[in-house]
Amino acid sequence: MRGLSIAAATVLLAAMPAMGQEMIKGVYSRSQEQCDAAKKDFQAFIENGEVVLTQRGLEGIEFNCEFIEWKMATRSPGAIVTALCEEPGYAYPQVFAFMPRGEGQVEVTLSLAEGAEGAPSNAGMYYLCDGVKMP
Repeated sequence: MRGLSIAAATVLLAAMPAMGQEMIKGVYSRSQEQCDAAKKDFQAFIENGEVVLTQRGLEGIEFNCEFIEWKMATRSPGAIVTALCEEPGYAYPQVFAFMPRGEGQVEVTLSLAEGAEGAPSNAGMYYLCDGVKMP
């Protein structure tokens, strides 16, 4: 019986990171207007310096954060995600908090101040962009 319990716990723990990634389905952007622009011409949208959120991470033309590990909260629907972020000539670790806030909405917060002084933050609300696919 104990062996069966250990096997069940192992299967449950193995599935946990995937459960966190399921929070992010599709392509998300910072507003519905940005979603409309991405749907119209995704390449121009990205070349304009915009960043999108996907299950893989945050992605832009000269910036990306690859999500490495998801940890689901036990008392809320949120998750903590560790990531490896990179921009030209600079790579750094980052910790994100994700919290679903409504249908097709997720709030992203950062544990540390981001990048150089005056650099835009990737924290905030992200909205599901229906019909937008990553190239």
